[in-house]
Amino acid sequence: MSLRNLKGGVVMVSVKKRAGTLQEFDRAKVRASLVKAGAREEHAAKVAESIAPRVREGMETAEIKRQVATELRGLDQAAAQRYETFKKPQ
Repeated sequence: MSLRNLKGGVVMVSVKKRAGTLQEFDRAKVRASLVKAGAREEHAAKVAESIAPRVREGMETAEIKRQVATELRGLDQAAAQRYETFKKPQ
């Protein structure tokens, strides 16, 4: 879940999925998908934490995936390649 402080309050950030639906951003999902792609747990956690503050309301998941891949590439080129080419079964 992505939480932001806004004048002392907490705001959830919704992202736009490929099908056009909105869903709350969940950094745990980012971490889990990176681990499935073969990234080491510590790299997955670092990337998920780094990306979360950059996620904006209504951001498309494809853009989040691009940013995640770019961030991971600096830590593990092979895992970044697997992450970029993975297609979620529909």
